[in-house]
Amino acid sequence: MFDKDALVSQLGVAATAKVTERLRRFAFLPDKTIERLSAEALPEEWGNDLFVLVKYLAVHVAWSIIEGRFTQSENQIYVSAGHLQTRYGTPLYLVFEPNPQIGKQPYILVAAGSRISAPELPLSPSIPEPPTISRSAEIVMSHDHILGDHADRVKFLAQTPPVSQICAVAGAIQWSINRNLQIPYWYFGRMNYVVPLYLTSRENITMAPDLIAPIEVSAETLLVRTILEPHMPYANARVAVRRHDQLPAWMLDAWNREARKLEEAQIEDPEA
Repeated sequence: MFDKDALVSQLGVAATAKVTERLRRFAFLPDKTIERLSAEALPEEWGNDLFVLVKYLAVHVAWSIIEGRFTQSENQIYVSAGHLQTRYGTPLYLVFEPNPQIGKQPYILVAAGSRISAPELPLSPSIPEPPTISRSAEIVMSHDHILGDHADRVKFLAQTPPVSQICAVAGAIQWSINRNLQIPYWYFGRMNYVVPLYLTSRENITMAPDLIAPIEVSAETLLVRTILEPHMPYANARVAVRRHDQLPAWMLDAWNREARKLEEAQIEDPEA
């Protein structure tokens, strides 16, 4: 039998931006098995080598184990493949077994798909709720050079004094939050938000914003850690929704244009 506390310990530290590395240390993931899962799932853009799919599984497998939403037999562990489904709405599952190779990952993914043989099928994990944003929270930049460090992303503000740049970003964040445009975003073991920044035009908020700001919510502040381009937070936002089409259309369009150009490291930690 498999003990939940032991599984959580084998997963390792939750507070990490490198969630796929965490899963790969926990279990060997054969490429063919991941490919079969992708082929059976509702179609979406997972990027090169299905890396975003692996990242999605890394987060949801951990949630399933931590929440105790797994089932087991004498030698297998069964978890849902997050909230992934087939084209016809059938849930997808993952099957893990202890790895017989000494010195390797403790488990191996032996099957994935809708047709698994299990004594009891597991439930999908609950997606953590993001924190409530206080309307009186102060917007704070993590450091004074948050825009200067990424000058290539804000060329239209290049001739603007730093204080004016910060005011522009803070005002754009507040404007979007007042309209509930913030998007749940899983990063470093916590659910927070990314906020679209409309800095040059606000005529059509269905269009992609100029930038995205990941914010860390506390009781009194909204800490802005960095600024990103519209496609960059996709993988971290994808894990926070049941279906990819629940994300804004502009984010899907931005991701679909850039997905095949990105390296794994850029997707693993978009804030690095």
